Amino acid sequence: MSAPIATLLLPAALVDPDWLGPELTATRAAAPAWRALARRVRVLEDSGTDDALPGEPGHERWLHRRLGLPEGAATAACSAWLDGPADAAWRIDPVHLHLGRDHLLLTDSRALELSAADADALAAAVAPLFDEDGLVLVVACPQRWYLRETDPARALRLRTRSRLGATGRSIDAWMPGGEDPRRWRRLVNAVQMTWHEHPVNIARSEAGLPPVNSLWIEGRCPQSGNVDARLRDAAGLLATRRGPTRVEPGDGAPLTLDDRLLDAHLSGDPRAWGLAWQALDAEVLGPVSRAEGDWRSGARIVLAGDAGWRVLEVRTRPDWRVWRRPDPARLLGEPASTR
Repeated sequence: MSAPIATLLLPAALVDPDWLGPELTATRAAAPAWRALARRVRVLEDSGTDDALPGEPGHERWLHRRLGLPEGAATAACSAWLDGPADAAWRIDPVHLHLGRDHLLLTDSRALELSAADADALAAAVAPLFDEDGLVLVVACPQRWYLRETDPARALRLRTRSRLGATGRSIDAWMPGGEDPRRWRRLVNAVQMTWHEHPVNIARSEAGLPPVNSLWIEGRCPQSGNVDARLRDAAGLLATRRGPTRVEPGDGAPLTLDDRLLDAHLSGDPRAWGLAWQALDAEVLGPVSRAEGDWRSGARIVLAGDAGWRVLEVRTRPDWRVWRRPDPARLLGEPASTR
């Protein structure tokens, strides 16, 4: 029996060349390990979307399918399986919204540096607002909060969009839809007013830290049901990761998610993305091309972008038909629509 094929998932590997600029666009395609791999890969799947604002970025959409999550559950909300709040219905995250000239911009939540004590104090100030609406606020850890629904007749009916997809963008088009958006906006407005002059935020401003001034509803939490325990653990670990993470879902095929490109992309810094790509090429794509470690039995590489992804199979030998080898640069272009 052949060994399971390991998969490498690279969020934000497919980025807009206009954002990178011509120099970095050329440099990424010329990276040595990537060029070596491009001689040996074949495209197994191209998947884009016709939705200009997909609910989840490409890597979360791919993980949703790979992990077999139920329709309507948010990939990032699998964190509830690891954080452990009983009967969590929704994941919500404390965030900082930056006021621009005519819009509110969702900033990268990693910059909040929110302590457990401050998170508890902020949550205690707004918990009664949710209680009145049949919802219980649970702080599982400073950066990940949850809502429990105590009254089925008053359950939230929302269609949400991923925080990662909205980061760095005006929030207007990324706000929840569905049947209860006004109800959610009313709750968030009350939270924002309560936190405006909260002692925690006053202290943060004095310390040069961004105030925690809103909540982002990430999406509905998947229910355990008959989900395999190993898959639950893998999904929870991926949803709570900080840095490259290796898991083995229920089928035993190793899956490594390396998010250094995503971190750079969320920071809005093309140069940081270029440096991350160089490091990834040397530290990860190099071993893949040399069939070392997890990659001895072969590899699949999933390049993900804002909306879609491309799955590549790494073959043991280059294709001798030079004219049929994929172009390293074209492989890094995001699929435009669903196929």
